[in-house]
Amino acid sequence: LFFIRIDSTHKEERMMQKRSLAFAVCLTGVGCDKIGRNGLDSIPNPSPEQEQVAQISYDQLRKGDFEQISTHFEPTLKAYFIKNQKQMLKFSKALPKEDYRSKKIVAKRIEKDSSKPSLYKVTYEYAYDNNLVQYDVSFDKPNGSTLIRNLDVQIFGK
Repeated sequence: LFFIRIDSTHKEERMMQKRSLAFAVCLTGVGCDKIGRNGLDSIPNPSPEQEQVAQISYDQLRKGDFEQISTHFEPTLKAYFIKNQKQMLKFSKALPKEDYRSKKIVAKRIEKDSSKPSLYKVTYEYAYDNNLVQYDVSFDKPNGSTLIRNLDVQIFGK
């Protein structure tokens, strides 16, 4: 981290200090990005089976196929979906139906709380022509169960 003192009255010194400050800000930004990438890489990727279930569930959610999607849920989430099926159907209709242009994992985190079971949350980003969809899917742990504990979808754009 750089600390630059700016109190000179000379024009040339001020200009040099501004350039130094801009350079320091750039270096700090690059360092923060590297730290973020290292943090993402430090948590394991989901197993191929977990990735497959996450993708199948997303596709079924887009289609509104709640009977099939609920087979991939833990009992608590399954009960929630059954209880709120009308609301889920409305939400499902808002999801883009066309093919996505790209899909990538943008975040992974493990949440541990002594009062509830652990969550391994993976955030996927689906890019469409006019939308960006963020799909959070949670399992028990990396390379663990393929039953989904929780999911959340956010739509950005049109």
